[in-house]
This record gives sequence, C-alpha cells and structure tokens, in this order.
Amino acid sequence: MSLFRTLQNQPRIITLFTHDVASKPSTLIMQQLRAGSSDKYEIEVHTKFPTLDQLKYMNSIDKTVLQAQVPNLSRLLLKDSTYETFNKDLKECVSLNSWNSTSSLWVDWEKRKLGNNASSVKSLLEKL
Repeated sequence: MSLFRTLQNQPRIITLFTHDVASKPSTLIMQQLRAGSSDKYEIEVHTKFPTLDQLKYMNSIDKTVLQAQVPNLSRLLLKDSTYETFNKDLKECVSLNSWNSTSSLWVDWEKRKLGNNASSVKSLLEKL
C-alpha cells in the first residue's frame, strides 16, 4: 500500500478545547462526537490555549464563533507567538478573561468547521 493511500485512510482529527472536561458544554459536545462515526475521526481534548497559528486558522474558519469563545481575540491575533497566553492552561485563561467559561470550542481541522455547542457538532455530523 502506498503512503498516500495509507494517509487517505487515516481518520481526521476533531479537537475539543476546554477549561473543564467535566463541564456541561464539554460533556454535551463529547456526547455528540462519540455518537458519530468513530472510524471517520478521532477526538483530541486540549486543556491549553491554542497556539497563535491555530488561532489564526480558526479565525479564518469562523471569526464570530471564535470571538465568542476568545473575548480578546483581536488583541491576541496581533501578538507574537511567544506571548504568554498561547499554550497557557485554559483554567488560567478563564480567570484572565481570555477564555469564555460558559462554553467549549471544537474544531474539525480538515473540514474547516468549528463550533462552541453540541448542536453545531450535530449539524456537522449530519453532513458526513
């Protein structure tokens, strides 16, 4: 089997960024993701703030949803990648008002989709 064919068969990654894995928004999103086809994607859970590159990529997908999750998004996009908020524990970011504590953020990197609630995951999975 060629390398290209092997890569084609790899499941894509859907990342859940959350400050609290046990929070209601996170558990609802995880329930929706687990209800989907597990052979099509893998779920990664991150409790660290996204990197600048990840933030820029997500901003290119849906700025409105990202802005709702990251209140100071515009200011952060102007910072250098070494800025202290990037890759910081999300619990700390909540206390610094850099992360919305009432929701979590999921990203399907390959399909260029993101959302901050379970219904947005459900709509993504219905299109698969």
